[in-house]
Amino acid sequence: MIAGTLFRAPEQKTAKSGKPYVSATIRCKEGDGSQFWRIMCFSESASAELMRLADGDALSVQGSMRAELYHPEGGEARINLTVFADAMLPLRPAPKPRKMKEKVEPQRAAPADRGLSRHGGDSEDYFRDEMPF
Repeated sequence: MIAGTLFRAPEQKTAKSGKPYVSATIRCKEGDGSQFWRIMCFSESASAELMRLADGDALSVQGSMRAELYHPEGGEARINLTVFADAMLPLRPAPKPRKMKEKVEPQRAAPADRGLSRHGGDSEDYFRDEMPF
C-alpha cells in the first residue's frame, strides 16, 4: 500500500487487448525528496473512483508492485515503480483553520397573539387548546 498525491490527472486508456484501464502518477514524500509511482488500474470500481480525482488530490492505493531498472541513453540507471491497483481510497485534505464566528444577537420572540382567531373570524378556539399559539 502506498499513499501520496496525484502528480497528474488520471487518464483512461485502452490496452492492446482492448481492455480499458486507468493510468495515473502518484507522488509520495520521502524525507526531503519525492518518489513517483505509476498507477495502473484495471478494476472497474477502483478506476471509477480514481477518475473522480484531480491533480493534487491525496489518495492511498493497494495492489501488487513492480520495480524495473531503466537505462536511458547517456544517463544513469533509474528505477521505475508501478502499482497494479486493486483498490484505492481518496484521503481527505487537512482541514482549513476556521475563523471565529462573530457574536450574533439572539432573535426576538414573535409578538403574542393580539386576540385574532386562527379560524375564519370566530373568536372561539376551534380545538379548545390550552396552549396559546
